[in-house]
Amino acid sequence: MSFTQWVYAGLGLSSSALLVGALVVRLRTPKVRPADAPTHDLRELAFLAGGPGRVADTALAVMHEDGRLAVGGPGVVTVRQPVAHDPVEAAVLDAVAATPGGALATVHGRVMRSPAVQEVGDRLAVRGLLRAPRATRGRRLLAGLQVKASVALFFVAVLLSFAGVRDGGGPWAPPVAFRVFPAVAGGLLVGLVCRRLFSRRITRAGRLALAAVRPRAVRLADLRDVEAAWQVAGLAVALGGTAMLADELLRDHFVQAKGAVAASPSSDGGSAGFADSGGFGGDSAWCGASSDGGGGSGCGASSCGSGSSCGGSSGCGGGSGCGGGGCGGGD
Repeated sequence: MSFTQWVYAGLGLSSSALLVGALVVRLRTPKVRPADAPTHDLRELAFLAGGPGRVADTALAVMHEDGRLAVGGPGVVTVRQPVAHDPVEAAVLDAVAATPGGALATVHGRVMRSPAVQEVGDRLAVRGLLRAPRATRGRRLLAGLQVKASVALFFVAVLLSFAGVRDGGGPWAPPVAFRVFPAVAGGLLVGLVCRRLFSRRITRAGRLALAAVRPRAVRLADLRDVEAAWQVAGLAVALGGTAMLADELLRDHFVQAKGAVAASPSSDGGSAGFADSGGFGGDSAWCGASSDGGGGSGCGASSCGSGSSCGGSSGCGGGSGCGGGGCGGGD
């Protein structure tokens, strides 16, 4: 077989595998009725909007707002009242106790990798609002490999064209680059679109759950008149991240802690991945260091503590984005 034939055959088989994989993902995604999609659980909303890191942000903000935690400079967390109302808050108290000096970045990293937070993602996956990271990991890697291979093969074809190689096409055949262009362009398009689909964590039902709550978040000023301050802060952070915090000093502490991790990403496995983004962003998707949800990119795979599933949770694999897009456009 000539180089051109190998390109068409290789990219054709790879693209077919990706398209079949996209169909399988669509068929295996649980069907959720719109009426069953909404959730009013603050931890679940935070996970849908921003992944494990957003859940940690929300718990820390709520506990600070109602006086159980104090976050002071330079990003130090201390416990005022050792009271937890749910497993995630218990994980916060455990993380503070296990962190000498109470560094906010380290506490945040420990919380988002705790079994309690990981289990929030597991529940959402079981209900069809999220896809577990390991469910599409292999296909996502194949899609990424196809994108790189398409670009590399085109450059090889260009070099062969400049070298005057006809690749079995006869003296009047067009250059190799022109002959392989349709295959390379198709392979690149399929790879990019399918990689985006396989990277997407949130399903259509998950987006509906967020859409049902987000209009309410627009009226935060009105909520302050009828709900406790910690409820307002919790909802704001869950849906919009720490940038939505009304407490400017607390917001600055989160920003400084994020900057400290960025400057020294390997200083502590527990603090890696501290972030505050609009998707599963910068933090992790179940276990990794990356982003998703409302437009982030990545539900990545970084360290996840000990064990294969973050202290017992499932869905602790690699992952990568959850933004829009799709191969075949479905969920």
